[in-house]
Amino acid sequence: MKSTYLTNLLLLVVAVLLVWLMTESQIADSAYITDKIQAAQVNQITILRRDQQSIHLQRDQQWRLSQPVNVRANQTRINLLLSLLQQPVHQQIPVTQTTDLAEFGLQQPELSLVFNEYHFAFGDTEPLSEYRYILHDQQIYLVNDDISPLLGASASSFVDNRLLDPASKITALHLPELQNQKVQQQYAALSIIQQNDSWHSTPQNYPQDKLLALLQNWQQAYAMQVVILSNAETIARDEQEVTIKLTDNTQRNFVVSHSEEGLTLTDHQQQLQYLFPATIIPALFSINE
Repeated sequence: MKSTYLTNLLLLVVAVLLVWLMTESQIADSAYITDKIQAAQVNQITILRRDQQSIHLQRDQQWRLSQPVNVRANQTRINLLLSLLQQPVHQQIPVTQTTDLAEFGLQQPELSLVFNEYHFAFGDTEPLSEYRYILHDQQIYLVNDDISPLLGASASSFVDNRLLDPASKITALHLPELQNQKVQQQYAALSIIQQNDSWHSTPQNYPQDKLLALLQNWQQAYAMQVVILSNAETIARDEQEVTIKLTDNTQRNFVVSHSEEGLTLTDHQQQLQYLFPATIIPALFSINE
């Protein structure tokens, strides 16, 4: 009887010890890389790349890419960057005078991320776990890394894929004559203007629902890819343009280029080129009869 009692007591102690160890492990894994700043407090993000141009993002009413161009930023990419602040820390190593930063790939980091004034340098990955060594505030943290590929990507990756700002609505749309080269289909030039809370089109006046459907297609257009252009690229005089006037008193002009492979809309003022599949051409350049 005494032996059974001792065995049960020992099992109870072991069980309590295992629960304690599991709890401590969960607590350690739940610690974040910093508690000094939350994602909602970040209003400036800088991506430093040793062999590439830096990327700057800034939040006012919305996130914008401020360098190398000043355009709306891709909110999904911003959220991915900010997710670093919520990554659990799997190991923490204090940096001392004897710490060899080169051992962690942190002597001359290839990539660094700055949230406001808080700096995070990205080093190598730990071979077994493939977690990333990140240096911050004299501590090396081992965390799961989903964002370093994005840090090394081009600035174009951070541009909003939406053609138009959803906060600003179309007040006028002017489409050029367009020919579909694959099937020799012609899309006639069309102008749509809002007057007295209704829409009117020329040279042919279509029903309101048809015009609204076409306008909605432009309002919600989402590019497969956006490319930042160089300053050297210019507009040829014979190129066709789409003109869109918006409720914020701005105007967007897009040079149209298309083939059976795709549609390209180029805004030279903002130095952006939007790439779409060819299948979207009828939705943007014709009225659904």
